[in-house]
Amino acid sequence: MSDLTLTNLKVPDYIAERMGKGSALATALAGDSGVSSEVFPRISIKGSRFRIVDGGTETVLESTTLDVVIVGANPRRSKTWYAKQWTPDSEPSAPDCYSLDGVRPHMDSAMPQNDLCATCEQNKWGSKVTPMGQEIKACADQKRLAVVPADDAGGTVYLLQVTPAALKGLNAYQKQLQQHGLPPELVRTRISFDTDASFPKLKFSFGGLLEKDAVLAAEEKIGSDIVKAITGEEVSTPAAPPALEAPKPVLVKATKPAPEPEPEAAPAPKGFGPAVAAPKPAAAPKPAAAPKPAEVASSTSDDVLKLLEEMDADDA
Repeated sequence: MSDLTLTNLKVPDYIAERMGKGSALATALAGDSGVSSEVFPRISIKGSRFRIVDGGTETVLESTTLDVVIVGANPRRSKTWYAKQWTPDSEPSAPDCYSLDGVRPHMDSAMPQNDLCATCEQNKWGSKVTPMGQEIKACADQKRLAVVPADDAGGTVYLLQVTPAALKGLNAYQKQLQQHGLPPELVRTRISFDTDASFPKLKFSFGGLLEKDAVLAAEEKIGSDIVKAITGEEVSTPAAPPALEAPKPVLVKATKPAPEPEPEAAPAPKGFGPAVAAPKPAAAPKPAAAPKPAEVASSTSDDVLKLLEEMDADDA
């Protein structure tokens, strides 16, 4: 992680007037605070690649670094426990038992393991042993963050879950900001992958000060209902979409199908740069040509005409 230094950096007035005054977000970020939630747009780090997951769409980004603004953080650590062993090929799924506040299992947990997290057997060190022989907790601690793209601070809010291995680096980064009197909502937080780790592990570093319009946009997000729902401070259920009327049938004149266009890179969510291009589909095999009808020999036609002439002569 790069060191944050403001020695030779000119601090604009709109940043200076917000420094050193304390920040509820900074307190929450440093708190002893994920649960996968398909109802919120989120940033996934599967395969050491940033992936933007929104509903049923997953967009793989080209860049291995992201500049975001942290606009929310659960002050408590959330907890997740899976009954089955995780593997790199495992499909994303909801945990069997989870907690948003680290105090007790959530009411929607499919297999709650205990009434309280503090006394749960799955929350004890040594309740799980890694393939390398390291004793850890079967119930993993995570930190739920709400972030927006630094280049689109007024846009979509995303859930980012910081895994146990990256929590130490996140805390160190927050301490650097605190030492300089900088709340996290005033800066670009650069997220990248730790290339020394054998598994997807995030790193956090200072990416520069925000422009004034971005600061104002980020401040509007802080404490909003959507941010609190994403961090798990307030659990809310999104309203069901209104029922749509069945479309009326429309007669369409059959036309020759147009050739399929060349595949292009899927459009990345605003503020996150380009996405990885989709693979080109294999060309469909051409249909076999229909066999030509057999031609009637000219000699056969002549014989038929001659026979008809003879029949006419006999009748005469």
